Parts: sequence; structure tokens; C-alpha cells
Amino acid sequence: MKPFFKIALGVIALSFAQQASADATIRLTGSTAFRPGVHKGIIALFGGAANVKIASGMTSANGFNTAATQGGYEGADYTTIQGTTFSGISGTVTIQCSWSGSATGIADVDANTNIAFIPAATAAAASGTGYTSAANTTGAVNSATESAAATIAFSDVYVDSTPTPLADLTDHIVAVIPFCWVANKGTTGITNITAQQARAILTKNQPKSLFTGVPTDTDLVLAVGRDNGSGTRITCLAETKYGVSTNVQQYKITTATGVNTIAQLWPVGDGVGSGTGGNGGYASGSSIRTIMAATSNTSALQLKNAAGTNVGTATRNVTLMSSIGISDANTSVTNGATRLSYEGVTYDGGTPDLIYRGAYTNWGYLHLYTKPTVSADEQALVDGLTTQLDDAAVLGTSGLRFSQMKVSRTTDGAIVGP
Repeated sequence: MKPFFKIALGVIALSFAQQASADATIRLTGSTAFRPGVHKGIIALFGGAANVKIASGMTSANGFNTAATQGGYEGADYTTIQGTTFSGISGTVTIQCSWSGSATGIADVDANTNIAFIPAATAAAASGTGYTSAANTTGAVNSATESAAATIAFSDVYVDSTPTPLADLTDHIVAVIPFCWVANKGTTGITNITAQQARAILTKNQPKSLFTGVPTDTDLVLAVGRDNGSGTRITCLAETKYGVSTNVQQYKITTATGVNTIAQLWPVGDGVGSGTGGNGGYASGSSIRTIMAATSNTSALQLKNAAGTNVGTATRNVTLMSSIGISDANTSVTNGATRLSYEGVTYDGGTPDLIYRGAYTNWGYLHLYTKPTVSADEQALVDGLTTQLDDAAVLGTSGLRFSQMKVSRTTDGAIVGP
């Protein structure tokens, strides 16, 4: 072999060796409703929690995520996971997640918008490995101090249901996300909600008698929900036939020591989509599950309008209702909230055939959206998560296997059938 070719082959071999050992950073965003399943899938692709270091944090204080535990990590709004044993990618692999909502995530990936992540160095500096390395910084917004663009978005909804219907992204349907209506702790006399009743409370607050049929039930029922960047909200509005882009009347709740003390019609200019009073909402399901685990039937709640002015001169009893992801719903119920059946069917994650065969329809597909062109490392993550999220053990109660569906729907809120 001539020296030139030997040198050339040596350069090529060195190049491949460098590529094979190159470190990789991949950034994910989108749906908060499916965080537990995605987090489980990522950990499985590293070969287990013992092989990673984790840093996680919340966008706001949340009583259910105060510890460096598996539950705290899986429910976090920001996570950074780092290890060297990722299936299909060599070198040190860092997966950064910033969960903001389905529609928001789609728009951010499509536009290459820089969003907040916890830096890789924070995870690398964690003491030990696994869930106890999580360094979970509850309520510490500043823990996410790195600004970068995500390249993969998880979404509960189709692109054409979002405010960016022409986003140039490739769709991979990887699972099914169930949602559940809950009423806050202390609720009595209400066990079910219909699509019509949901439309009613999303339009304006309603008397409790709308749900009970009892004329003396004059306490109010209020809607609490996500902002319009959320797939959870879009799924709710599509499923109930309210209209995915129709303004809602939702409330912002002040909670103190397990009691909801103020319900203000969502203020104008407060967060995503809040251009009109009532149309704003929470950026994460983790905030709503805290509210649902607190009481508001102690005659201690003050109702306010969007401008913050008291409505009425006295405090009163109210019931708060929200449709949230099944994982957040189950946590809320564990902490005292009331699970509501939807159109007469109750779903708690334990009877998947209710969804697989079409009896329960408050669900959406989990979409994994990527740019039209992806790197080899990104493709390895996509392929790995697609496999992991068809595993019931990975999904837990937060989702269902797409491959097992006996029914389908062609778009969000469409008729469910074989």
C-alpha cells in the first residue's frame, strides 16, 4: 500500500474514532403531561438510574417535588441527565429537558427559539448517581440558567391544533396520553362531568346545581387550567367541542397551607395567551395539582375579577375543576382531590381497555416532533424513545401503548372508533 493511501486511511480511521467518542447534547421540550413516561424512557436508554447524574428543578414552588427522589425527578419542569452508557450514542451524553407545554414546544422548536435549561455542569457536579443525585431545586426558577434551542418537542396534540399550524416538523406518534377531570379537595356531591358541563364552566363560573340538580346548591364551580401553549388545554377544548382557539374563563388561585384563599379571573398580561381576562392559565400541570389538593369550601375564598377587584363583599365556598394529565390527576387524588368520571366513565390508569377500545375518550396521541433533518445522535434518541414508550413498564399510568389501540381518531377531539 502506498504511503499516501496509508495516511489517508489513517486520517479516516482517526475521524471515525473521534466521531465515535464525541460527546452529545440533545435538548427536549414540549408536553408537561407526559414527563414521567419520557423521563423513564431516557433513564432506561442509559441502562438504569445508577448510570446517570441528574439535576432537576421546578418553575414554581410545588409541595409534591421537594425531594431528590424518582417521583421528584419525573415530575420536574426542568431536568438535565448525564451519563456515558446511552444506547446508540457513545461518549458522554447529556439530555436536557425544559417542559413548557405542547403548543409552546412546537413553536419553539420550529423557530429555533432559545429557552431555559439546567446546565450540564449542574448535573455533572451532582453528588453520586441516580435519583438521589437529583439536587431537586423546588421553586428555584434560576436553576435553569442556560439558554439554548431544543430540537425535539413532545406534544399531546397535532400541529394543526396549535397556534403554529404550518410548523415544518416531522411527526412520530409514540403513545397515547389519558387526561382526567378532577375537582379540588373537599368537593361533595359531584362525581361526573359531561362535555356540556365542561363547556359551561369554561364559558363562565356556574352554580353547583348545574352538576347536582339541587336548587339550593348555589356555591360556584370555577375552571382552572393551562395556558394556550398547552396541549392539555387544547385536548380539553377539542374533546369537549368547546373550540381549541376559543377564549376561556379560567381562574388564578392563591393557596396557603392547604387552603385556596383567592380565585382571580386570570389577569390580562399574565403569561402566555393572556391578552383578555380569563384566557390565561398555568404553564405546568404541577401547579394545578397543588391547587386541586387544597380545599376551597371553608367559606374562606375571595372571588376577584381580572383586575384584582373583589367580587362581592364576603368570602364564599367554591369548587375548582380542571382536566389534567393522568399522572398529575392521580397525584392530586392521592392528596385529597376528587376524581371525576367523564361522560359517565371513570379512568384512573388501571383499566387501559377503556381507552384501547373506545369507552373513555378524554385522551390524545403523544407526538414526538423533530426537524425534517436530524443528526445521527438525535435519531438514536428518537428510535430509542419510540421503543421505550411502547413498553407498559416505562409508561406506567402516565400513558398507553399506541401499538395496542383498537380505536383511533384522525385529529384532536375527533370521533373515536375502530
